[in-house]
Amino acid sequence: MSDEAALAGIRVVDAAGSIATAYCGKLFADHGAVVVNAEPPDGFATRREAPFLPGAPAPENSALHAWLSTNKASAVVESPGEVRDLARGAQVVLDDGRFDCRHFAALAPNVVVSTVTWFGRTGPYADYQGTDGVVQSLIGMVRGIGAEEGPPILPAGCQAQVVGGLAAYIGTLGQVIAREIGNARGPVRLDTSIFEANLCFTEVGGVGGHRSGRRVRRMGVNRYPPTYPLGIYPCRDGWLGVTALTPSQWKSFCALLDMQEFADVPQYQSAVGRLQDADMLDPLIHERVRERSATELFNRGQGARIPLALVPTMEQLFTVDQYVARRAFDEVRPPGQEGFVAPVTPFRLFRTPATRGGDVAALGSMALAAARA
Repeated sequence: MSDEAALAGIRVVDAAGSIATAYCGKLFADHGAVVVNAEPPDGFATRREAPFLPGAPAPENSALHAWLSTNKASAVVESPGEVRDLARGAQVVLDDGRFDCRHFAALAPNVVVSTVTWFGRTGPYADYQGTDGVVQSLIGMVRGIGAEEGPPILPAGCQAQVVGGLAAYIGTLGQVIAREIGNARGPVRLDTSIFEANLCFTEVGGVGGHRSGRRVRRMGVNRYPPTYPLGIYPCRDGWLGVTALTPSQWKSFCALLDMQEFADVPQYQSAVGRLQDADMLDPLIHERVRERSATELFNRGQGARIPLALVPTMEQLFTVDQYVARRAFDEVRPPGQEGFVAPVTPFRLFRTPATRGGDVAALGSMALAAARA
């Protein structure tokens, strides 16, 4: 890492190896900190997480682990004492609840022990086990998604854990900066709940539901009350994201799709009013957009100030013009394998930019003696 990197000189040890702590550590590493994964002999659990690289041998075949581990070192540890030694002089230890500040204070007197767990170390859910789906369900993100009949649809992936890692990074970096500038001294333990970090997505809905006592029913695919139309529609040659909230946006949307007969209907001057007739309006919208090019509708909609978006498929994702211009993706290079393209750190610093992509260390490639240095 360059000495010009924003977090050069910061040392971080990840003693947990969860997706959440790995993402927190990734943000430190990509901005210049020395981050060491303190892995057990069989590697962190993230090494066994899908998706896997084709033809690559375990434990180096997890693409998720590779993306989370760019620009980090890997040292194998077999005891808590070796973790303690590895943290000599470190500013941060990322933890899953196994350690406390006293474990490291003699060797790292100003250490920030940043603990990330599903539900926090205290409280009524503290002993519960979590998953991304459990967290997303508890915060209300799942109940309204999917067809009216049957179960809701759970999002795939590990978004909840990534959000938890981001929250931990923000709090941890704040404590590191406080010690760097002399506003705080001594070891401190932070406690990040992945569940609480994700409550930011539905906090308004929770307050509204508590005050009104109403439970909004699931209204089907592409139905997200109280806004309508709001969703993704298939076009002749792609997909179009649609949001038409205000009366002027609705009227312009009707003009775009040659549906002028609905533009001035009094009931349709509010999103809730349109939602009440969604079963009638939706087939018409689908019919009109299916006949046309997504790019044509998007460009015309931009001129008419309608909030539309081109929605790429996974194959198209890397060719989206704004992503190409912003260099939103770069190469991740696992050990001994061909690299693959993945998202870069989503924060922009212009004087001290983050590293784009990067190399991934093989399991145990840093000897403990070197890692302690």
